[in-house]
Amino acid sequence: MIELGIALGLLLLIACSSLYNRRKLRGKRQSKAAKGIQQLSSVMDLIQRLQRHRGLCANLSDSNQAEQQQLSLEVDNLWAPLLDEHYGGNKKRVQIQHINWQKIQSSPVNSFMPHCELIEKLLHELTVIADGCSLTATNNGHDNQDLWQNLLKRPHYAESLARIRGLGNKAASLGHCPAAIRVQLQYLLLQMKENPVGDLKQNQIEELVREEILEPTQITIEPRVYFSRLTQAIDEQIQQTLSHLQQLQ
Repeated sequence: MIELGIALGLLLLIACSSLYNRRKLRGKRQSKAAKGIQQLSSVMDLIQRLQRHRGLCANLSDSNQAEQQQLSLEVDNLWAPLLDEHYGGNKKRVQIQHINWQKIQSSPVNSFMPHCELIEKLLHELTVIADGCSLTATNNGHDNQDLWQNLLKRPHYAESLARIRGLGNKAASLGHCPAAIRVQLQYLLLQMKENPVGDLKQNQIEELVREEILEPTQITIEPRVYFSRLTQAIDEQIQQTLSHLQQLQ
C-alpha cells in the first residue's frame, strides 16, 4: 500500500513537472511571438514612411521640400528598434541599410532606385523576423495562408502601388510621361494584375494611371491630387497588414 502511494506520488510529480514545463515553453513562445509581432510592426511603419519619402523625392517642389525634410526626421527615429541589440532580424543587413538610408537622406534628389533597393531589403526582413519568432511554423496555431497573404504578400503589393505613386508623381510634375517612366508603370501594373491580393480597387488604380498618366499627351492632373489618391490605396493595404498583426497577439 505504501509502495502504491509512493508510485502514485511520483506519477503525480512527473505529471505536474511536465505540465509546468509545457506552460513555461508556451509562455516563452508567446513572448517570442509578441516580440516578433512588435518588430514586424516597426518595420512596416518604417517601410510606409520610406515609401512616402521616395514619392516626395520624385517631385521635390518647394511645397514638398518641407514635408520631405520632416518625414526624413521621422524615418531617422524609426530605425531605433531595428538597430537595437535585441532585434530579431538580420542585424548586419539592417545596419547596412541604415547606412544606405543616411546616403539617401544626404542626397534625396534622383534617389528613386536607392529607395527601392532599401525598401526591398526591409521587405525581406519581414520574412526573416516572422521565421525567427516562429509565426511561420506549421504548428503555431495561426492560419499560415492568411499570414502569407497579409504579412508577406500584401506589403509587396503595397510597394508596387508606392512605386506607381512615385513614378506617376514625377510624370505629373513634368506634364508628360517619359518613355522610361512609361515602361516601369506598365510593368508594375502588369505585375499587380498577375499577383492580386483580392482588392477590387486594383481596377480603379489601373484606370487612374492609364487615363491620367499613360494616355494623355499632356498630363493635367495635379501631382498632389495623384499623390493623394495613390496614398489612400497604399495606406489601406498597410493598415490591413498592421491589423492582421494585432489579431495575432
